[in-house]
Amino acid sequence: MPGHTSEPVPFDGEPISASLSEARGEIGPLLEDEDRFVEKVAGGASPTPENYERIVELERAGEQPEGDPTELEACANRCATG
Repeated sequence: MPGHTSEPVPFDGEPISASLSEARGEIGPLLEDEDRFVEKVAGGASPTPENYERIVELERAGEQPEGDPTELEACANRCATG
């Protein structure tokens, strides 16, 4: 039984399942060699946000930014695997 799905799932008490052939078709990229997999995932990554280094610096130090913290996060917090 798959652990994730790309579509909304109704909470109807029915298990989510797929045949092995269906699952293999959906997870094809995971079955590729490591270099090809990394190339696919990294190829879709957004550029590093301008404030990335500042965010990491503050988190490592356990400090809060001066002023409104949402200014530091707004519009620049992106998921690397997009």
